[in-house]
Amino acid sequence: MTFAEEQHRIGLFGGTFDPVHEGHLLLARLALDRCRLDTLLFIPALQPPHKRQPLVSFAHRAAMLAAALADWPERHGMELSLIEATLPTPSYTINTVEALRHQAGSHRFILVIGADSLLDLPHWHRAPELLKLVSLIVVKRDTIETEAIAETLSILDPGCTWNQELELWQGGGGFTVEFLPDVELPVSSSAIREELRQGREPGMLPSSVFAYIKPHNLYGWPSHV
Repeated sequence: MTFAEEQHRIGLFGGTFDPVHEGHLLLARLALDRCRLDTLLFIPALQPPHKRQPLVSFAHRAAMLAAALADWPERHGMELSLIEATLPTPSYTINTVEALRHQAGSHRFILVIGADSLLDLPHWHRAPELLKLVSLIVVKRDTIETEAIAETLSILDPGCTWNQELELWQGGGGFTVEFLPDVELPVSSSAIREELRQGREPGMLPSSVFAYIKPHNLYGWPSHV
C-alpha cells in the first residue's frame, strides 16, 4: 500500500469474508463513491474476537478475496490488506488500525461497519481509543434505525452531535459517523455456504470465487459435482 504525501481518506472494511460475495463488493463500491474515499481496504480477519470463527482458513479466505477483486469490473480503489496475518490474535480492530497508521502514515482512516456492530462497539477492545483513530461509515442492518445509532453514539461519546448541514454525527474527539440507511447487504455468507453445501452455485457468488471453491471442496462442496 503506497500513497503520496497528501492525506488520503482510507476506508477499512474488515470481516471474515467466509466467503466474500458480490454484496461485499457492491457495498465497497457504494462506500467509496458516496463517502468520498480514496481507497477501500478489504481486511480479512485472522481470528475475529466478536464473531464465530471462520469455517475455512485465512489463506483460503484471502485467496478468494484476491480472486474476487482481480475479476471485479468496479474494483478501482479497492485493495486487499493481509495485515492481520502479521498481528497478534485475536484480531482486535484497534491493533489493526494502529499497525496501519504505523505503515501508512497520517492518513484519515474510516471504518466501515454494520449497524449491528456499532451497537456492540461500546464493548469492543479499547473502543474509546479506537474512536480517536478512525471515523465510521455505518451500514444499515436488519431493523436497526437511526435512533438506536444515535443512542449508542451518545454512550460512546456524550459530546457526539448531529450536524444537519453535513448529514453526519460529529464526535467531541473529532471523529465523524456517516449512516447509509438505504444500503444493506442483499445476501449473507451463511446463505451462500448453505447453497454450496447442497451442491448449488449461489447467485451472488463471484464466478472467480466459485472457481476457487470447487477444486478445494470448501464449505462442503461435494467433490463429485
